[in-house]
Amino acid sequence: MIKYIMSKKDNEKALWGILLSVIVFGVGYYFLNYIATLEEPPLGHTIHILIGSTLMAVAFLGVVLILKYLYDKRKRKKRRESKRRKHKIVFLKNPKEKINSNS
Repeated sequence: MIKYIMSKKDNEKALWGILLSVIVFGVGYYFLNYIATLEEPPLGHTIHILIGSTLMAVAFLGVVLILKYLYDKRKRKKRRESKRRKHKIVFLKNPKEKINSNS
């Protein structure tokens, strides 16, 4: 499964990453709002509140970093194309051809 995901294009990898982040966010939300509000949760209220908050924060950061990576990649590509348009490539003539044309 990991080789399958790693062989895909960047946009598809980003989509998988965002999907995984949404799932992690859902698990964190479940921990925070359902398990932590039970009368007697198995490990106590505090640990479930910490786990839920941490999972939600990590998922949010994951989505933000993935979107930033995609935006920066697109921006870098546009910048590279604009640099190519500004500078025309000039090929120097071969000095041997110049000598032959003079004689």
